[in-house]
Amino acid sequence: MEYIKRFFIVIGLFLLSQIGMFTYGTLKQSSLQVGQGTMPLLSTLILIVIFIMNIGLLLVLANKLELLNFDSKFLNKKNILIIVIGVVIARLVAILGTILLNNQGIDSTANDAAINNLFTGENPLLIILILGISAPIMEEIVFRAGIIGYFLKDWPILGIALSSISFGLVHGPTDIISFFMYALIGLVLSIAYFKTSRLEVSILIHFFNNLIPAIVIAFGLI
Repeated sequence: MEYIKRFFIVIGLFLLSQIGMFTYGTLKQSSLQVGQGTMPLLSTLILIVIFIMNIGLLLVLANKLELLNFDSKFLNKKNILIIVIGVVIARLVAILGTILLNNQGIDSTANDAAINNLFTGENPLLIILILGISAPIMEEIVFRAGIIGYFLKDWPILGIALSSISFGLVHGPTDIISFFMYALIGLVLSIAYFKTSRLEVSILIHFFNNLIPAIVIAFGLI
């Protein structure tokens, strides 16, 4: 019964983490229906507030479940090295995966294409908040702390496997290369979390991995 309870709590965390993106999709669709390519300032401000509240809600719940404990102690030499190595490996996986896709005549993953369509032209602050800050924090709470540190905390290897596979699947792969790209990045994040027992480490790897693409989209550098 305990595992069933934990399972549904993790599912609940995941659903709660989607509040911001659901709202974004709704407002974006409303703008498109009235012929506006980008959302009005009011919608952007509403979304910024919603995403900040969404992040706060997940952080509060994660704290209550004892999934995280933010403090400066995690910034030691070992963890900094793991963060640097994790970021490098994650970017190499993304670059290699993109090269393999290009060799098959595919420009990018379906997830990246959808992100470009959804966010290009929108307020840079909103884009960086969503892609560079919100996604790393909330996805790490769900997929690393939720699955590895909570749901399957007694079975860490199984937790790492499930976390990596589900992370790959949730990014909507349409081919095997895309799946392995996201699953391997998930594996990097999972191992970093498991080895350090610090969610801050996997969040920072995720943050730096997402930051460059977020800046590129935010400032129209593509």
